[in-house]
Amino acid sequence: MKLVRPMIITGLLLSALPAFAQTTVTAELPKDGGKACAAKCGFDSALKLTPEQKEKLGSLRDSFKLSTADKKAQLDVAHDQMRRLLEQPTIDKQAALSLQNKINGLKDELSTARLNMMLASADIFTPDQRAAFARMRGMHHSRHQWGGHRGPGGEFHGRGDGKQGKVG
Repeated sequence: MKLVRPMIITGLLLSALPAFAQTTVTAELPKDGGKACAAKCGFDSALKLTPEQKEKLGSLRDSFKLSTADKKAQLDVAHDQMRRLLEQPTIDKQAALSLQNKINGLKDELSTARLNMMLASADIFTPDQRAAFARMRGMHHSRHQWGGHRGPGGEFHGRGDGKQGKVG
């Protein structure tokens, strides 16, 4: 009798779990070509993109993601292999160096693909939009040069290396 009651309660709880799981989180590529993110981030309004430009940029970004997905997956696998290789009691140095060469090659290919996408994107912008984009990137970059974080009282804690201010 003592086991029946907990089993009934457990059964009721488990049967109610699907009701709590109604709000699932999914990771999908935006179907709008990233327009929602661009609008939310201020990118859209700052550059005053035309609908045609938005469409071209979204299409360009989508094709970049599709064309680099396999290389990104290969890079993830290579990183996992390297981690496992380095966790071995005896490390095969030649295998590690060979795998690092593969990782470097994949990174180079992804970096080149990203640059090609950026160059193709720049061709879509007008000269004024390119200048505005450069200013936006400069402001974004300068924010990332400052390290550290604010504590509970809002005080600045620095970068953790004893230095304050810009990263040199």
